[in-house]
Amino acid sequence: MPNQLYKIPRVTDVQIVHVLTKLGKEFGDFDVSANAMQHGLGSVRFPGEPALPAWQQVIALNSELIDHFTAGIGGISVTYYRGGSTGDPAQKSPVLDDLLIDLNGVDPGRLKAAAAVLAAFRPVSVPRSAKASDAVLAQQAIQESTFARLQKQLEELFAQTIQVRQQLDDSVRQKTEDLEAAYLAKQRAADEEVNRRQADLQERHEELQRRAQELDDSDNTFARRKIRDGMLNDVTERVKNFDVSNATRNARRPVELGMRGLIFLFILLMVLTGFEIFKSSESQSSIAAVVTNLREAGPSAASAASPNLGLATSMLHDTSTERIALWIRFSLLTIGLVGAILYYIRWQSRWAEQFATTENSLKQFHLDVNRANWVVETCLEWRKESDSAIPLPLIESLTRGLFTQNDQGPPAVHPADELASALVGSASKISLAVGDSKIEYDKPGKIPKSVPAPK
Repeated sequence: MPNQLYKIPRVTDVQIVHVLTKLGKEFGDFDVSANAMQHGLGSVRFPGEPALPAWQQVIALNSELIDHFTAGIGGISVTYYRGGSTGDPAQKSPVLDDLLIDLNGVDPGRLKAAAAVLAAFRPVSVPRSAKASDAVLAQQAIQESTFARLQKQLEELFAQTIQVRQQLDDSVRQKTEDLEAAYLAKQRAADEEVNRRQADLQERHEELQRRAQELDDSDNTFARRKIRDGMLNDVTERVKNFDVSNATRNARRPVELGMRGLIFLFILLMVLTGFEIFKSSESQSSIAAVVTNLREAGPSAASAASPNLGLATSMLHDTSTERIALWIRFSLLTIGLVGAILYYIRWQSRWAEQFATTENSLKQFHLDVNRANWVVETCLEWRKESDSAIPLPLIESLTRGLFTQNDQGPPAVHPADELASALVGSASKISLAVGDSKIEYDKPGKIPKSVPAPK
């Protein structure tokens, strides 16, 4: 297929670079070789920015220095001639350029590339009159040059407008960034000030909490010491004026009166029994004297007094039996009296021991309270100084024997057991009749509370 030549309006170097960059982005990379004022600029690859110094200098001038370039775009060959493809400079057009396109075949991709190139460079058709004179052609050239200059000025004006707009946008953007930076700086400063004040408030709050804790600890210590002092004063007062209450005295009084009454009863019965023994002794002596006189009388008198002698002998025997019973009763009363006295003594002794034990317990409690308070103060000082708990073995060694009653005293014994032990505890042997059986205890001591079943 032959090459096709198109007339296009005059374009500047920057316009050429922009068109080639646009086509490169659409159809892929391609190489471009160009000349400026009949001098080669070298080959560059689009759509990238030309890196050769000559290209950069030509683009920076934004003039019409490029007079020829060749490029392969999308499979087609594109050749550009400034002022026309004729080699005679005198015949070149001042307003039109030539664009030569070679399809190198017909396919959709090449046709699309050719259409894109024509759309970018906008070819025109300028009919030329056969009868036109050189003056008309010159006037037309001047007009075209004026239009091109006006177009260039308009493009420069648009470029300046765009540049001013860009500068304004940059200024607004910079101002916005400065304001945002100032706002962020003020916000950071305000945040730092808020954080600093919050830290100060937190520090003051912690200081107030610490002081409140110190006051609370001081109040607790004061309250604890006040309670300790109250307890110690109460214990000291009780130790100084130690005595039982009226209720306790009233509770003991019936037992004491009962024991005294029992002892008095035993004594009274012993006195009566002794008086009866004395009377019985006199009666026995009188009867014995009568019997002796009757026996010493003569035979005739003895036969006459025989009934009286039998009666006297019988009375003497009865008196002897009565005296034995009285002596047995007197012995039992004596044993009962001794047992009651011993029980009363032991009961009073037990009460005195409990009284003394209670008094000693109060004194020991006084010492234990002081010792416990010292242990508590030591633990608090330890925690305050070392910020840790006092070791458990040390606490155990400091509190060993605290508030413990070591002297438990003898076990409580029922009064009936004590009375029975007082009566028969010194006996070497005791026999008890249980039903049809008989139980014997050797050295009984304490009588057991339960009796084994008979065998």
